[in-house]
Amino acid sequence: MGGDLPLRFRTRPLLGQVVWPLLGLVLLVVLPAAYALDQGLSLALLREQWMLPLVGVLGLFVTGTLIVRCVTTRLEVLVTASEVSMHGGGALSAFTWSEPLAHYAGLDCERRHHPDWIGAQDEYGIALTHRKNPERNVVVHWGRDARRFEDRLARYAQLLRLPIRREQRAPLAQPRAARR
Repeated sequence: MGGDLPLRFRTRPLLGQVVWPLLGLVLLVVLPAAYALDQGLSLALLREQWMLPLVGVLGLFVTGTLIVRCVTTRLEVLVTASEVSMHGGGALSAFTWSEPLAHYAGLDCERRHHPDWIGAQDEYGIALTHRKNPERNVVVHWGRDARRFEDRLARYAQLLRLPIRREQRAPLAQPRAARR
């Protein structure tokens, strides 16, 4: 969490998606290469049957590119007493900007309940909310521990001197009386 300013948040948002290029690498490169080795195919025969090497080379190029993209993509948010800046790298390099902290209205809180999930846990989020441009909102905490959420919310509000804006729940609709 950090005791004082600046608050620094780093994430690699595409790292969890590296599974799909790895699966493609196995299907398009490793399995054809294993087949060629198992069958004892010579280089001369592979030149005649060019489809297998072509699939392997193209698969290596495409999946290798996607793996590098997933690994090099990063996002860093830095919050100081006077400024909020975001620096994106890799696929997110276009998301680099800097804003004065005065352009932010407060800390918004969000609670999500997922009844479909096993365990049906709640998730809690804290976001710095921009006054005019919602694209500049920054999530500074997301987790499932309610105590840690409350601790961080109080600490961030104290450090940044921003008001806390709790999520407003709409009142439940009253059922209509049945007409006879």
